[in-house]
Amino acid sequence: MTGQEQTEIERKYDIEGLRPVPSLQGVDGITAETVEEPFILTAVYYDTDDHALARNRIVLRRREGGGDAGWHLKTPAEEGRTEVHWPLDVGGADSSGGESIPADVLEPVRAIVRDRPLTPLARISTVRTAVRLSDADGQALAEIADDLVSASDARGGMYRKWREWEAELLDGAPDTRKKRTALLDAVEQALLAAGATPSTSVAKIARAVGVRSLTDLSGAEVLPGLLPAAALQHPDSAGAIVVGALRELTATLVAQDPLARADAPNAVHQMRTTVRRLRSVLAVYARLFEKSAVTELRLELRYLGARLGRARDAGVRGARLAGELDGIEDYPTDDAQTRLVGGARRDYAEGLVAVRACLLSTRYYRLLDSLDSFVAWPPLTAKAELPAAAEIARDLDKAVGVLAHRTSAVTDADAPEPALHEVRKAARRLRYAAEAVAEAQPAPGGPVTEPAAKNSAKNSAKQSDTKAAKKEAAKRVEAAARFAKHRRDYAHLAKVAKPLVKRLGDRHDGLLYIEELDRAAKAAYESGENTLVYGLLVARAERLDDTVPVALGEAHRAVRALKRLVRDL
Repeated sequence: MTGQEQTEIERKYDIEGLRPVPSLQGVDGITAETVEEPFILTAVYYDTDDHALARNRIVLRRREGGGDAGWHLKTPAEEGRTEVHWPLDVGGADSSGGESIPADVLEPVRAIVRDRPLTPLARISTVRTAVRLSDADGQALAEIADDLVSASDARGGMYRKWREWEAELLDGAPDTRKKRTALLDAVEQALLAAGATPSTSVAKIARAVGVRSLTDLSGAEVLPGLLPAAALQHPDSAGAIVVGALRELTATLVAQDPLARADAPNAVHQMRTTVRRLRSVLAVYARLFEKSAVTELRLELRYLGARLGRARDAGVRGARLAGELDGIEDYPTDDAQTRLVGGARRDYAEGLVAVRACLLSTRYYRLLDSLDSFVAWPPLTAKAELPAAAEIARDLDKAVGVLAHRTSAVTDADAPEPALHEVRKAARRLRYAAEAVAEAQPAPGGPVTEPAAKNSAKNSAKQSDTKAAKKEAAKRVEAAARFAKHRRDYAHLAKVAKPLVKRLGDRHDGLLYIEELDRAAKAAYESGENTLVYGLLVARAERLDDTVPVALGEAHRAVRALKRLVRDL
């Protein structure tokens, strides 16, 4: 069952004693106030033993009381938080949930919690008196929740009580972010004037367990022999750049997981692309890491990519066949629709079942664990400490060399089509490896404590509380600025490789498409169906000028351009 999603935009304030909520009539369009009867909310918050949800700033709770009783999942959003609700009786219990957490509720965070049990983190009881604020048209703009909170830390054994005010926007709030911010600012000024102060914790659950932010629960343990690698202490090193790229790609993979599970449009394809990007980065920059670790990761990523590929290929084939058949008017296409489009859709459905099984498997969860460990404590070699510009140029030059060698080998190959496919894979690996370092920020020296982000260096500067940490973050921002020219060069290299990847990819997909039509035509003939439409589809798909020599000529031209570019890195 899909949960009901909404955006939660709120601010919290501490308030002492018995001071009443001030009147807000006349504040930024507020003309009416409605005080509701007090009611009680009770909630149990869950997390894994190692605070996997907290590490990702995610809140999972089961709440009783009020108008939104049920299971709630809160995740970070560009503005406020995204909150998904399910009723208390949703779905069935999941055996990995620890305390009978419904499978539907776990689905969006499977890639984060994996097969680790979730147990209570805290139990919170709130006596809430809500004040609804409306405009002249009767639209509910916001709500002030006057909360008396009692919290039991289920793991630390502490009991805490406090009072707070929450100012939360409602459906009638302004339709632009600027106006919403202005409304909250105006409300805040009135609340501060009444004696409130900005909350010491951004969420009740954080305060319940005695921290300012949930991420404070997830400080990574420094294990003996696993001090931060020397290469990561220097933002200009090859290791800092490549590990930064791998951290971003790993975070992207985890973010794509729930979309692929839910069969969101293009989600399976995007997840497979991220898998290929990870494999490409690990392959091209392999000498920066211990060989055995890279080999194992690439093997497991290949397994995952193959499972994703089956569904993606069937989906692409089905969409192409449906479009082609819709354009045929002179021949009956009912049988072909059933056999071709229906068959592709069945293949996609079966492929999607296989994807979901894979994404629920122990093997997949251990792959995610391995990726987390690899990017948090990368097994770097001495080469990773060398300057990034020179080392990345050396690795990309080698990748261009591999592409050139495979291109030259096509002419004398006994089987030119498979050889040309190897050219495509080499070009794709080069493209993804260049794009990754063109976009990556230098990895911080310590282990990952939050999801990677493209602006991680700038974000860390904002979040640092100590002078030393701020200085370190500033150094990384400066290093990223110095590296800007090289990023542009890498991006240009990837841009030149991209058309060759697409050209050979489209050609390869076209050949597989024709082979599938041939198989289907034979089966249709044996079943006594009219096969004229199959011949028409094959004729449309075939390009007489799309021979191996033509495609090879384009590959040679791209290789020459790439060689010139890589010499200037």
